[in-house]
Amino acid sequence: MSKFFKSTSLIALAMTLMLTACSGGNSGGNGNKPVNTGNEKADNGSGGEGAEQEIVELDLFVNMSWWPLKDWSGKVPEEITKKTGVKLNIQVAADDKQLPLLIASGDLPDLVYTATDLTRMADPEVSYPFGELINKYAPDFEISQERIGVNTMPDGNFYTVRNAFSTEQEWKDNPKAIPGANGMTLREDIMTELGNPKLDNLDDLLAILASVKEKYPDMVPLVWDKDQIGQHLRINFGLKKSKGFVDIDGAARYYLKDENYLDYYLYMNRLYREGYMIAENFTFKDAQQDDQYVLNGQAFAHGSGVAETSNPQLEELGKPFKMKQITKLLSDKAGIPMGGSGWAGMYITKNNKNPEAAIKFLQYMYSEEGQKLGLYGIEGEDWEWNEAEKYPVMNYDYNNTDIQKQNGVVWWGLIGSSGVNEALQRYSPDTQATQWGLAAREALEFNPALGLVSTEPDTEEQTIEAQIMNMVTTEEVKIYMANSEEEAKAAYEALLEKAESLGLAKLEEWATAKYKEYQQNF
Repeated sequence: MSKFFKSTSLIALAMTLMLTACSGGNSGGNGNKPVNTGNEKADNGSGGEGAEQEIVELDLFVNMSWWPLKDWSGKVPEEITKKTGVKLNIQVAADDKQLPLLIASGDLPDLVYTATDLTRMADPEVSYPFGELINKYAPDFEISQERIGVNTMPDGNFYTVRNAFSTEQEWKDNPKAIPGANGMTLREDIMTELGNPKLDNLDDLLAILASVKEKYPDMVPLVWDKDQIGQHLRINFGLKKSKGFVDIDGAARYYLKDENYLDYYLYMNRLYREGYMIAENFTFKDAQQDDQYVLNGQAFAHGSGVAETSNPQLEELGKPFKMKQITKLLSDKAGIPMGGSGWAGMYITKNNKNPEAAIKFLQYMYSEEGQKLGLYGIEGEDWEWNEAEKYPVMNYDYNNTDIQKQNGVVWWGLIGSSGVNEALQRYSPDTQATQWGLAAREALEFNPALGLVSTEPDTEEQTIEAQIMNMVTTEEVKIYMANSEEEAKAAYEALLEKAESLGLAKLEEWATAKYKEYQQNF
């Protein structure tokens, strides 16, 4: 049964009815006018008198050490500058300690883009409230009430609009939007040699791995990305990963208490005990070691694998085989929790030398035009809009990192992108990844009020949560590598007991109170 429109509470149903009557866009319109201050000039494309506009340079700190674009270069940033009159000078964080030090010292640049330290940034002494700047400089900047609601802080202000958020209604309205969902690939040639056995459920997967181990004893039946161990199976068990809360009888309970978590752990433990996974997988040093197992022909199944990524590499290496994507859900328990308020946000700091230019720049980047320019590239050149099926047809390989860096595309679009607009670029009708993504759509589950429950820096709740997360990192491996099912069950119970000893009951009491408070907003 499809779970796409499954609500996790009556509140979610009420939200759906509300959203039907509301505009769901992440819009700011296209009326953003460049600010004529600064000392550089650029052609705004209008021609004739007044065709030159002054360029405002703003300093941006990207609080993500892995961020691939180190400067504001390429045809897409150049086009954004033409549209907004703003050019960004980029500084990428060296580590996760740099931003807290900048906040403490008061030495922040004009803009900060971050997915962490959100509470510290959402401080009127540190950043401008968006409402203040919109009222003063951009009264035509429209933000949907849903987005304001999920970004509003306890002081009643919102200091950013985080990306990667879309309402349930927006997902309904965009059937070609492909969610990010960890997949799994299999050796196509070996599946053929095995007679293409049926793969309709998780028991079938076990049977196939058993056949592989018997016929190819020197091969690793299943290898995982070190950072995504078990994630494809968590999707099939309908589980959250690593943190957060679930609704149990109307209360917010820690994610590990989900009734399906023990079944997931026992399945993973069986994979290990029967030799389908290797112990070394839990000690991989980087996220490339699993790829090497696949590219070298040492592994049959690849957790988090993408056929369209692996197969060109295999072809280049001259390997006589390809990977095949699993393109269906393997359990009626499958679910992908979508609760939350987004991922990363742009903050306009109190050190900003031109807050008018900054808010108008964000007005454009949050608009449909700005999002699509940043994410997809220049319309008519890099992509075309398929009006009949409502998705962008890309004229280049948008997964190619060299092209991304050369053109400055994809990543700057994340400044203000909605989850749906990000997801639409994943749709490519002839790919196996798209087939899997369309299947994964059917497992989407929405509960934004629950997703908003998040601990804040320098609080007792965050300390408790951090201690529990650190504990789970080590104790979880004991469940995976237990010598028997009984030992795995005991290790799971011991994990929960240790969480309780670290203050889990207090954390859940706080989370439930917050959950009920946020439910009122929906």
